[in-house]
Amino acid sequence: MKNTTHIILLITLIFAPQVLFAANLPADMVRIQAGCFMMGTNQNSIYEDDDDNAREKPAHKVCLDEFYLDRFEVSQKKWDSVMDFNRSVFHNPEQPITHIEWREARSFCKKTGKRLPTEAEWEYSARAGSQTRFSWGEKMDDDYLWYSGNSSREPANIGKKKPNAWGLHDMTGGVWEWVEDWFSLDYYHHSPVKNPKGPARQSFKVIRGNSWMSDEAYIRVTARHRGMSDPTLSYWVGVRCAMSPK
Repeated sequence: MKNTTHIILLITLIFAPQVLFAANLPADMVRIQAGCFMMGTNQNSIYEDDDDNAREKPAHKVCLDEFYLDRFEVSQKKWDSVMDFNRSVFHNPEQPITHIEWREARSFCKKTGKRLPTEAEWEYSARAGSQTRFSWGEKMDDDYLWYSGNSSREPANIGKKKPNAWGLHDMTGGVWEWVEDWFSLDYYHHSPVKNPKGPARQSFKVIRGNSWMSDEAYIRVTARHRGMSDPTLSYWVGVRCAMSPK
């Protein structure tokens, strides 16, 4: 009997390791399979301050190991169950947490047994296999995101828009999200291919994803901003956590 059990376990590990991983996967996370993609863009765009998008260039190949990512942005309800403060302007348990510092976002993830995603993991997940302006195509589609054109002057409840092809909600629009990496304008020029972790220590951390206040002209999956590594209270920045397979 023991030999039979060992054989079944061995077969499972060889041919379907995801079955074992899935057993330990939190219900609110999505398994993101290992793979490669083109990160960044060679297209020309602008930012709100009329700066060009050189920070998103060039498009470059990135390959990532498997990881898990939260299906939704962290809600205030989930945040309040772990942390003892909430600086969100609008207090609603189903809205995403906002106005948090990078180190606070990182602390929340750590306390829940997770971590912040790298910037490469974030974009890979947001693209969900696409190479277009949005994960669903080149044109704006109100079914997928909250932005200045359809929001009601405050963050919307999480998960009310369609998910992307990998089952992730509000990767574009909603609120900005902290990632692990330091921000550098020219990092994409010398980023390693395998599991990039961002540049050495800089002055700012990266925020990704745009928000409910972003105008259509500035929204795209490649948009990236420098958020202060300490207080960034003027930004509507939230978080979604990642986790590596155990």
